[in-house]
Amino acid sequence: MPKPVKIVIWVAVFAACAGVGAFVASRSNPFPPGVEDPGAHTTPTPTPTEPVPTAWKLTMHVDTQHTLHEGGACRSDWNVSGTIEIQPNGKASGAADATLAAPATCDFAQSQVQAKEIRLVVTGTRAAGVLRLSFSEGGRTPVGSSDLGGLTNTVRFIHPVVKLPAGARAGHATAKVTRPDGDLGFYSSTTLLRIALQ
Repeated sequence: MPKPVKIVIWVAVFAACAGVGAFVASRSNPFPPGVEDPGAHTTPTPTPTEPVPTAWKLTMHVDTQHTLHEGGACRSDWNVSGTIEIQPNGKASGAADATLAAPATCDFAQSQVQAKEIRLVVTGTRAAGVLRLSFSEGGRTPVGSSDLGGLTNTVRFIHPVVKLPAGARAGHATAKVTRPDGDLGFYSSTTLLRIALQ
């Protein structure tokens, strides 16, 4: 067989093999199951953003008075400042410090040690555009002191109701409390509250 004919035959065989190889390769996956194609680029699916709690600045002014059955009264005024967090499910919690705004006064001489600062624990719930708060005492300075006007006797009964619809950045409320002192007198307090989104 002449040499040129052999060359033509071999070229034809190589071409046929290359064509068959290309055909098979086009219909097969070179990566077995579980092996990722290093050249493939997938578009990451954005993960939904989780709701986060919101922080609110809380301020209050509380006027308290202890009116005695025998006559006369003691008064104390307080400025309160703190922070609360409202969770996406509506639960609220935080803390605040009540500081005596001016020296407590009485219509008569007395010897009790007046508290200068009272730590308040704040809890509450927000639902249907309304925030309801409650307070409890978390400590006082000086330790063992009392409040002549009666904040420590009324604080757990202070329950402000703040209108706070979705999108609101601030709200305010007033709460009034009157409680018997167990000796025919009574404690009373008036609270002016404001909260603002931080």
